[in-house]
Amino acid sequence: MKPIIGKTLLTGIPHEGGKITFQHPPFKGFYGNVAEQIDGANLQRPNSLQTASLVHDAFQNPQGQYESGIINILRDSWLWEFTGNLYLPEKEGEEFHNGVILESNPTIENGKLVMDRKALTERLRNKDPSVKFVPFGYKTGKQNLLELLKNPYILARYGEQGAEKIAEIASKYKKTPRLWSFDSVNEEQTSMSALDVSCLFGSGLHVNGNYWGSDSHGDAFGVLEDKAA
Repeated sequence: MKPIIGKTLLTGIPHEGGKITFQHPPFKGFYGNVAEQIDGANLQRPNSLQTASLVHDAFQNPQGQYESGIINILRDSWLWEFTGNLYLPEKEGEEFHNGVILESNPTIENGKLVMDRKALTERLRNKDPSVKFVPFGYKTGKQNLLELLKNPYILARYGEQGAEKIAEIASKYKKTPRLWSFDSVNEEQTSMSALDVSCLFGSGLHVNGNYWGSDSHGDAFGVLEDKAA
């Protein structure tokens, strides 16, 4: 990455065969408040794949001023990924059920994540690439690197390239990575996505997908430009 001082942009970050640019410093706060700050700055909210590209690039020069700051956020806080999770219970007769719908850049109203099952189901039927469905049965909790790389939830959330980046990021830490998600639910639940590193008894990457509160602070870098190939 190359910082442009003045506007403080992090440019030249490899992403989907192209390049992506983020604004520095990050926005901080509850995810709803962070979303408002990013929108107010006329930037894009970073989804999971974009966040993976940012963190992966930071590890290419971990001692750099800006890169080390990004890595430290994972240890000291977490990075919000604006990918929503709508967990669905088993329900006979429903086309999409007993699993999770992932939505890139979901609606946030009054600081709360809003995911409408009916509307998302229609978008799934129409093959909207920003919406994915993963049935339950994927592994949660501790994962080795290969399990993380091949995990259907990880692949849906980050795509193949992003999953490779997440696995490589996880390899930088001593402890086994974890996926925080659900094996099943009894009723619909929504949660935002986040990425962080647990420093208890060592350190390991945590991919969070079952955080449904809106009362914890995290960080996110607004996206200025995404020039995917």
